[in-house]
Amino acid sequence: MQVVSLASGSSGNATLVQGESGALLIDAGISQRSVVQRITQLGTPLETLRGIVITHEHGDHITSAVALAQRYHVPIFASHGTLHALAVASHIRTVPLQALQPLLIDDIHITPIPVSHDAAEPMAIKVQLKSVCAVIATDLGVWDECLVDACTDADLVVIEANHERERLHLSSYAPHLKLRIASARGHLDNIQAGLFLARIAHNKRRRHAWLAHLSQEANSGDLAIRSVRTVLRMHQAEQYFATITPLPRNQHVVWGAEQRSSQSCFLDDL
Repeated sequence: MQVVSLASGSSGNATLVQGESGALLIDAGISQRSVVQRITQLGTPLETLRGIVITHEHGDHITSAVALAQRYHVPIFASHGTLHALAVASHIRTVPLQALQPLLIDDIHITPIPVSHDAAEPMAIKVQLKSVCAVIATDLGVWDECLVDACTDADLVVIEANHERERLHLSSYAPHLKLRIASARGHLDNIQAGLFLARIAHNKRRRHAWLAHLSQEANSGDLAIRSVRTVLRMHQAEQYFATITPLPRNQHVVWGAEQRSSQSCFLDDL
C-alpha cells in the first residue's frame, strides 16, 4: 500500500491510497485539473480509481469530488450526515458509511472513525491492506480514545497540527474565526497533536507521522515539528516515530509500505 498526500491545508485536502489493484481518493478539496495532474505525475492510471471517500462536507475537502465521480464513474463514500449535506445528484452513486464499521473497497479495507468537528457527521478514515495500516485524521477539535484505539496498529498516522496557539491569537483572523478554530469542534493545535502522538506511542510500536492541515498564517512546518517533538520528548515517546513530516500545501508527499520509512516531496503543480 502507498499513501500520497496530494494537497493539505485550508486551500484544499486530498490523499491518494494505492492498493495492489486499485486506488482510493480520500477527499478531493482541490480542482479536478489539479487532482488529475498530480495523480498522473505519480504514474497512476485514473482508471484504477475505485472510489472517492469524503471525510466531511467542507469546501476544502469536496471541491472536485462530484466532478471526479461523474468523470470516472466511481462512487462517493461518506457518512449519512455528510451525504445529506452534500446533496449529490441522483445519477452519482453514493455509499453511506457507518462509524466504526469496516468496508472493503477493491482490496483496501476502510473504517470510518467519528471525530469532533463543526460538520454534519465528520470522520477520520482508517485504511488497511493486509498487515499495512494508515489512519488519516485531518479536521478535529479534540481527540479521544476512539481515535487512539484506531491508531493502535497504524504504520502511518496523519494527524492535524493546524496552528500554534500564540500565533493564532496574534493572527489577522476575525475573533469569531479564532474562537471556532480553537474550539472543541475546530482544529487541533501543535501541542494537541503532539499529545495525541505521545498517547498512541504507549504501545511502543515504531511508526511514521504526518502533520496535516497546517495553517498558512498561524503555523509553519518548522514550528509544528519543533512543538510536536518537544511534547514527544517530554513524554519519552520521540523514539517511537521513525519520521515526522509536516505536509506542504501543494506538493506530493509519499509514504510506501514496501519500505515503511521514507517520505519525499516532489513536483509542484504543472
